[in-house]
Formats: sequence, C-alpha cells, structure tokens
Amino acid sequence: MSQLLRRTPRFAAGSDILEMIWNVSFFLLMLSVICFGNTKSGTNYYYYAVFFLFIGVSYLEVLLDRGWYRHLYLPLHTIWYGLFVALSIVSSIWAQSFATTILPLSKMIQILVLTNCLIQHVRNEKRLEQYLRIMMAASLFLIVYLLVRTPFSRWFSGFLGHGTGYNTNDIGLSIAVCVLISFYEAHVRGRRICFVLTALSLFAVILTSSRKGVLMSIFGIVVIAVFHYRARKYMLRVLCILAAVVLLVFLIYQIPPLYRAIGMRIDAMLSYFLEDQEVDYSISLRRYFIDIAKSILREHPLFGIGLNNFSYHVRAYGTTLTYCHNNYWEIAAGLGIVGLITYYWFYLYLFLRLARQVLDGHKSALLFMALLLQFLVFEYGIVNYYKTQSHLVIAAAFCAVMINAAAEREQTEAAE
Repeated sequence: MSQLLRRTPRFAAGSDILEMIWNVSFFLLMLSVICFGNTKSGTNYYYYAVFFLFIGVSYLEVLLDRGWYRHLYLPLHTIWYGLFVALSIVSSIWAQSFATTILPLSKMIQILVLTNCLIQHVRNEKRLEQYLRIMMAASLFLIVYLLVRTPFSRWFSGFLGHGTGYNTNDIGLSIAVCVLISFYEAHVRGRRICFVLTALSLFAVILTSSRKGVLMSIFGIVVIAVFHYRARKYMLRVLCILAAVVLLVFLIYQIPPLYRAIGMRIDAMLSYFLEDQEVDYSISLRRYFIDIAKSILREHPLFGIGLNNFSYHVRAYGTTLTYCHNNYWEIAAGLGIVGLITYYWFYLYLFLRLARQVLDGHKSALLFMALLLQFLVFEYGIVNYYKTQSHLVIAAAFCAVMINAAAEREQTEAAE
C-alpha cells in the first residue's frame, strides 16, 4: 500500500482529467445512494448507470496509472468485508429461509466492489480531502432537495422527508455524517465557512425527527472537540462547543416548532428509560426484537439461523416482517458469535489504529475515529452491515489509516 501511495501517476494531463471524471462519478453515486434511491427493487436505473460508470472509471484509472502488470492490490478492508459476504452466502446452507438470506446479498456484493474502487483511488491526502468535499456536496444537495420537495408548512411537523417516500431515520443518519465532516473542516482544518454547513446540516437532522441522527451529531461534535487537544486555546474551544450544545438543547425545548420536530421524541425516550417503559412504543418494540434475537443466539450460538433470517423467524411471534433495528443483535441472530467476530474485528482494528494516529497528531484520524465511534455506539439502534453510505465511510477510514501510516514511514526514512 505504501508503494502505491507514493507512486507518481504515469500520465499527468490524462490523470487530471480522469480524476475529475472520477470525482463527478462519485458525486453522482452518492446522490443515487442518499437522495435518489427511493425506487422499487430492480427499477433504480439511475443508480445502475452511475454504479457502472463509477467502477469503470475507477478500474480504468488503476490500469492506466499502474500499468498492466501491477493492476490492483487486495486491501485488508476488501478481505474483511469479502469474508463477511462469504460467510453470509454460506449461511444459506443452514438458514431457516434461503430466499430471505439472499435478499441483502446483492447490495453487499455491490458494497464490496464500490468500497474497493474507493480504496484504489483514495491513496493520498489530496484525494481524501476531495472525498470529504464530495460527501459534503452530496449531503447539501440532499438537504436542499428535501426542503424544496417538502412544503414549508410541513418543515416543522416532524419527519422531514417522509412525504418524499424516504425513511427519515436513514436521511437523518446520512446528514449526521455531513455534520461531522463539515464540523471537522471548520473546527480542525480552519475552514470557518463550513460552520454554516454544520449548522444547516444539524437543522436538517432535527427536522427529520431522527433521535439517533441528532444524538450522533452531538456525540461526534463533542468527540472531535475533546480529542483535538493540540489546538490553540484548547479548553476555551471545548467550553465553547459544550456551551453551543447546551444552547441547542435549550432552543429545541424553547422553540415550539423545534420541540414538535424532535423535542417530544427526546422526552418520550427519556420517559421510557426513567419512568414508564410503555410510553415510547418505538423503543419498546426494539427492546422486544432484541429479546427475540437473544433467544435465537442462545439456541444457535455459533452460526445463528442464517443472514437476515431474524425477519423470517420473528413472524413466528406474530410480528410483521421486520429486522432487529440493532446491528449487533441482527448479526448475532443471523450469523452467531462467528458472524459477530467476523464483522466487528475490523472495527476494532480501525479504531485502535486511528486512536494511535490521533495521539500522533494526524488530523484526518480524528475525524474518522469520531465517525467510527458513532457507528460503534449507535449501531445498537440501527442496522448498518448492508448500508452503502456507512461502508463508504468505513472504507475512507481505512484509506486515512493507510495514508497516515505511509506519511509516518516517509518521515522515518527521511530522518534516517
């Protein structure tokens, strides 16, 4: 990997043009993932077009850049997710429902290809920054799209985007990623204009009524502020961020439209945990699903009942077809302890490497450590193993780890 990171492109002008095309194709891909994906299965022709455009441009760039005899390298990320996909396919042998097992596999294989394309391209700090800017641009497009498609009278009625047919939780989580990236660019990189995008993104997350989206945004901002300990006037910065968080909470509870959008849902969540566990039906139902998943794991501890078969199994309890709403227990029920280890060891590997790089002063590691912590904490309430945007973020985190490691080796070699 380090040799690939240091390699100079073999063609200058052509490389610049191809890189521009790659950037455009990735932007279009992100729009297809987070903005224009609300179509019936098999009819998302826009996604299919940009999918093949993106992988075609990515691998063409690899071939032209590295020559015909050194085409690709097999990154650890691809090995990790490839093994998880392989285990998922094999689980169809013992699955309670073969048809249910294969439902998410097409998307997972697409994720495997897309993340490999991203890793093949993002091989230096400049391209990593381009990736972040494209992510922000796509999220900004999504926010404007949702606000334009939603009548102003319904902006504060809760669940922004519901009228467009999107899952508002998915929208909230997508925009929460933009909150962190834009805050990182402003607070850590010093691009103050990005604070405007942070505020706009946070406002949009609130309007989606996604509790997880709001909590992920606040959690990520605090993590970045706290661990950016090399900053000038560190304590003042942290206190200002904490004060801003307190102000945000105050505004949510004092401004009626914001309270209707998200404050009422936060109150219901707090009441559930502190008082009446029946007051929030959404959380109660999720706890019920987790209990079912625990019983499945007790009966099938090693390999589970087959990928995605929680949704099939839960019908025996008289519940409508659904998933566990918890990535840990969804994987545990479907693939057992073996599946949990196969999936989460890479998270742990990335987190440990990013944490060390944060201590060594690598700024990009700070952003991706915060994003990875988001996933580790909030996957207790979401299912992420087949979500394209989340895995593109994880792949970018792997790129950041490799880029920072290569920079450290170069510094060591220069010192010697």
